[in-house]
Amino acid sequence: MKIKAAVLRTQGKKHPFVVSEPLSVEEVDLDPPGEGEVLIKTRAAGLCHSDLSMINGMMQRKVPMIPGHEAAGVVEDVGNNVTICKAGDHVVLSFVPICGDCEFCTTGRSNLCITAFNARATGALINGNRRLSQNGEPLYHTNGVSCYAEYMVVCEDSVIVIDKDIPMVDAALFGCAVVTGVGAVINTAKIVPGSIIAVVGLGGVGLCAML
Repeated sequence: MKIKAAVLRTQGKKHPFVVSEPLSVEEVDLDPPGEGEVLIKTRAAGLCHSDLSMINGMMQRKVPMIPGHEAAGVVEDVGNNVTICKAGDHVVLSFVPICGDCEFCTTGRSNLCITAFNARATGALINGNRRLSQNGEPLYHTNGVSCYAEYMVVCEDSVIVIDKDIPMVDAALFGCAVVTGVGAVINTAKIVPGSIIAVVGLGGVGLCAML
């Protein structure tokens, strides 16, 4: 299907971006979802500092790519053997899908999943597929999401179903900022009630750590 998406072709363009214009909105091709994959209509997307780091070149990725990894949307269609969601479901996207089988996933360190790391490095979904192209040339995925587009195809491992009464703009924040801040408190620092702590920096992640 033909969709509109923000395409990053060159990393490292200088500030201000309003002048250098690192992103261009273009018509691109999105393949239908394959086995274990989900087609989602993007309803809300956040701008994370990691996206800025990819744009300015501090975080190297394969280009041309479609950025964006913090999003919420509505399921339009599912591929074969998808069990986690169905058409019409409201969902948040996870930028850290896991394989569940590598040495890190099986030892409680799924944030270091080797399969997911390799997928990010090659601009693919966690199953190794790529569903984005333009005129027959590949476009690369960002963290298995690429939400700066009208539609996304993702692996079902990246999908989290949410209640339909949750505003999409709020839900999108749970795709990165909230889980990063809250995860740092619960999983990394292991803070317990009564602890005296200092949160250094109150950006999006710091504020979510305060939740």
